[in-house]
Amino acid sequence: MVIILITFLAFLIPVAIVLWMEWKKKRESEAREGRAPGKKESVSAALVARASLLLLAVAVPVYLGSEAPYSFFAPDDALLKIAFKHTGAKVYDCDEAGLVRQEGERYRQELKETRQVKMNIERIANCPRERHPVDVELFIDGQKVLDRSYAPTGIKKDMASYVYDEVFVKPGSHRVRVLLYDAGGREKASYVLDAAFIVKPADVKAVWFDQKAGGLVLG
Repeated sequence: MVIILITFLAFLIPVAIVLWMEWKKKRESEAREGRAPGKKESVSAALVARASLLLLAVAVPVYLGSEAPYSFFAPDDALLKIAFKHTGAKVYDCDEAGLVRQEGERYRQELKETRQVKMNIERIANCPRERHPVDVELFIDGQKVLDRSYAPTGIKKDMASYVYDEVFVKPGSHRVRVLLYDAGGREKASYVLDAAFIVKPADVKAVWFDQKAGGLVLG
């Protein structure tokens, strides 16, 4: 419905502009010839008919096309999505929470003893917060179909990585294996998913990270 409305306005506005320009041109012509403006005349029926036919010629195909179902993949295929956000381990081993506790304890102790103390923020501020990227390997029926690294977000690269990819699969029974690395290097996967699944034509399956389950799940 929105598409139809936009299309209608896209053609109605130019038609209105053309009619207004014709009216303005006629008024200017009458003014140059010194003739008094005549009675208000109706818009030419032929012009209205042409504009109406043009609108119908465009609106009808758009309406019929908007009602037709559309899929981004072939109807005989299925889709496997991998979509989640995950925060990688810190690049540098720096216990920021521990530094905050230590500084808080020092502050309270010196305040109790001297009544004059300043919080040392530099130690905390100098603690690097950069995170490792999240690497994902995806195997379907033993064949690697995805191997990609997802960079952390944030100005200081200290926030979560957003993982999203799509893989087309044929209907039937399959086995999926997903390896997730979040600590730098690929000596050992931090999380592993190994599961069997069945898909029908046009089905959509998804792999995501379930915080409650503490790992990757397929659904």
